[in-house]
Amino acid sequence: MKRILFDISDKFYQVAYLEDGLLIEYHVEYSDKKSIVGNIYKGKVKNTIKGMQSAFIDIGLDKNAYLFVNDVKGILKSNSSITKYVKPGQDIIVQVLKDSIGLKNPKVTTNISLPGKYVVLMPDSDHVGISHRIEDEKKRMELINIVKRVKPDNVGIIIRTAAQYVGEEEFERDIVDLCKLYEDILNKSKVAGSPELIYEEENFITKYLSSLMVDEIIVNDAEEYKRIFDYIKKEGLNISVKYEDGDLVGLYGIEKQVERLLSKKVWLKSGGFIIIDETEALTVIDVNTGKYTGKSSLQETILKTNIEAAKEIALQLRLRDIGGIIVVDFIDMDSDNDRQKILKVFEESLKSDRSKCSVLGFTHLGLVEMTRKRVRSNVSEYLQEKCDCCKGAGYIVSSHMMQLRINRSIERILRNTNAKKITITSNRRIRNIIEKSGIIEKYMEKYGVEINTVCNSKLDTDEFHVDYQL
Repeated sequence: MKRILFDISDKFYQVAYLEDGLLIEYHVEYSDKKSIVGNIYKGKVKNTIKGMQSAFIDIGLDKNAYLFVNDVKGILKSNSSITKYVKPGQDIIVQVLKDSIGLKNPKVTTNISLPGKYVVLMPDSDHVGISHRIEDEKKRMELINIVKRVKPDNVGIIIRTAAQYVGEEEFERDIVDLCKLYEDILNKSKVAGSPELIYEEENFITKYLSSLMVDEIIVNDAEEYKRIFDYIKKEGLNISVKYEDGDLVGLYGIEKQVERLLSKKVWLKSGGFIIIDETEALTVIDVNTGKYTGKSSLQETILKTNIEAAKEIALQLRLRDIGGIIVVDFIDMDSDNDRQKILKVFEESLKSDRSKCSVLGFTHLGLVEMTRKRVRSNVSEYLQEKCDCCKGAGYIVSSHMMQLRINRSIERILRNTNAKKITITSNRRIRNIIEKSGIIEKYMEKYGVEINTVCNSKLDTDEFHVDYQL
């Protein structure tokens, strides 16, 4: 049973894709900050930076969009300067490739693409491509030949996975509809101001309905239920649609699977585990045998753990929506044959991922390098926020270092004043450190100064204040 849950609340839009109760894909959006990937804007060029071969485009958001030279239509030579094609003050039609992620600006392109049910239309192009998830070579050639017969000139087409189940008429109808849509967008751009949104990508629910094969859809919002029901009926899809009130993630018992996405450590069934460390620049994944000791040789234990880890890593990348550069440190293997087995399992496991993944193989250090297309923030950025105490580091100052800081503060006062009384105000954690360390007794005995502690629960974990009286 393949099922999608659309769990809609005041703050979050959650999408959970389940196969026989197992969470396979999970996405979340803030209700007041939806993804703009796919939207088309008539923007205005604010400035061009020759040294970076890029331009910044005002599309009416709080951040200007970033346009790289390779994403400018008409630039064929890699050494061409963007300043010859894009000028400050110029109006320009751009489509969003990536949302704003962290400190990065949204990324845009002038190469427009419009997704339909069975194909993606690329105006002013002759390229014909096909989804990598259609693997049968005979079927691939059949679909490519159909598209070449029915597509207009100067229009590029990418064949989507769903196209393998339809005939020539459906292809042609989809292409005609997309060509009409593009014509409408061009007409709107002629009368629109800049910056202005001239095409909004279909809402997040329709995106999933058009790209995933499911048996059942469950939604907890009455308006969205009607919209989905009408869409399913219009498209003639054989999918059951149900409305259920309440917290669907809780009702269908997958809250633990969602919460597991916040953990750095993921246990494997064998007893091994993987550690996932996400940083701004890349994600590092480490594989460990953990409690698994195997039943025969060490190499067999390592191979089995690595194979299980390869499958789990592919699933976690998809679930957590981790993108960018990814480095995997599998357990060291002596056999090149075993390394090739791991790569094959890993690549096969990644094929079900709807985001483009490229595995580059083992490096000289024995690490596996790969990339996964990043278009939005990772799931963890929606489910977590930076800690005010650790300032996003994930750690707090150790007890030993905290004791040294307190010592320094007291000694600084004693060295520069004739203080008779010192008061240390802190939270309960730091007060416990002071009491266990014997700091008070040490200074009272040595200097005859009175030292008191005051607990203030409003202070941060690492925060304390030292005051004195003469």
